[in-house]
Amino acid sequence: MTLMVLQVEEWYDYDGKLNLTIEWDEDNPFERQFNDWTADDFLTAIKNACDKELSMGFTIRSDNS
Repeated sequence: MTLMVLQVEEWYDYDGKLNLTIEWDEDNPFERQFNDWTADDFLTAIKNACDKELSMGFTIRSDNS
């Protein structure tokens, strides 16, 4: 079994806004799929996972929304 490991760091800017820094192994054959993702791609994936896992809503954003 191969695991994907994303390192996520939460931090706040000077205005108190939450930021996320996401890191992965760019050379790992499974993790390198993230090499071409944009910030919006990550936000969409996080929102979709929350919607599915936490049943917070019924709208699943498409990859292009």
